[in-house]
Amino acid sequence: MSEIKKLSELGSNQLSQAVGVFVEGFYNILSSITKDKGKLHDIFKHSLNRNANYAYLQNGQAVGFLGIRDSESRPLKLNKEVFLASVGGLAGKFAYKMTSSALENVPPPKPNETYIDYLAIAPAHRGQGIGTKLIEYAKDSSQSEYLMIQVLSKNVGAKKLYERRGFSTVEAKINLLTMLKCFGRPITMKMKI
Repeated sequence: MSEIKKLSELGSNQLSQAVGVFVEGFYNILSSITKDKGKLHDIFKHSLNRNANYAYLQNGQAVGFLGIRDSESRPLKLNKEVFLASVGGLAGKFAYKMTSSALENVPPPKPNETYIDYLAIAPAHRGQGIGTKLIEYAKDSSQSEYLMIQVLSKNVGAKKLYERRGFSTVEAKINLLTMLKCFGRPITMKMKI
């Protein structure tokens, strides 16, 4: 049995699993904060908006993660206190400033757009259609005209999934951080709902 629930509807074990899927799915980027997955888990457990993020549950286990941003809500607001306690020191202050700037200082979507900010599937469950189901969920629950997503150019598998689901490329940006870390360029993709 499978279902999609808001993080606010999960028990503590499922919530922990969902945060784990998020951390694992974005570890290549999040590891610039700290390589300690336990610390990353703690930071994001306290920073994810539990009403704008969703878990895909399969037999009661969280195996997929979806974060949606619209003109009303954002899926993430870093908890500065937990972040600094987890990372600490001058490096922690610098990492917080850089991370909060990158994750929080994004312009709000246009009123006719909904963004999928986060989409991650547990490695053992990839290729089973869960990403497609989460995209369909975002599409079906949106009141907007367009569904938007950003993918890094080196993430070829994800880009192909989005194209198969009806997304097309709107723009490819140059981002020094993602280029230096060899992730490629951020590509914004759009689908008419």
